[in-house]
Amino acid sequence: MDERAIPRRALNRLAFQWQRARTHICLRRWFSRYGERSAIYGTVRVRVEGTATVGDHLVIEGYDAKVSIKVAPGATLAIADDVYLNGGVSIEVFHEVRIGSNVLMAPYSSIIDDAAHEAEPGAPRFKGPVTVGNNVWLGRNVAVLPGVTIGDGSVIGANSVVSRDIPPACFAAGAPARVIRKLELADGWVRR
Repeated sequence: MDERAIPRRALNRLAFQWQRARTHICLRRWFSRYGERSAIYGTVRVRVEGTATVGDHLVIEGYDAKVSIKVAPGATLAIADDVYLNGGVSIEVFHEVRIGSNVLMAPYSSIIDDAAHEAEPGAPRFKGPVTVGNNVWLGRNVAVLPGVTIGDGSVIGANSVVSRDIPPACFAAGAPARVIRKLELADGWVRR
């Protein structure tokens, strides 16, 4: 056996233990309720002044670009089980955002539930909560705008702007996103 293998294994074990401790500390500080088996890597900026909850197995990978989550005072963010947030993901919650189970958010995808300013005098800023269903995949650079519901099992193509509801089990793309075709999903199939 190589003499250098033992220290390398010990360093790997130490790095793994540090990563688990960092994840636990961050989850405890940021979220009022969180599940198990989560992992946070790289640069993540989270500011929760409202209520934020997370289910089991949240994975955040901020290696290539910072992941940003902001929950304003009085707002609610609910993330279910088995959710993956890639680098550059941005979630801004001023009212309510719900993200279902088995959701994948590709690099630089974003969700916001408030227009943040009036486009014209008297225009509504809040159009309702944002709901991302179970088993949804948001492609690279997807922007999900206020008041939108994305149905279970749907896929949103890269560089799309979701400004209206998307039905379940559909592939949608474009700016604004529109349904391109229905998806044939087997019962119980889970996006990984």
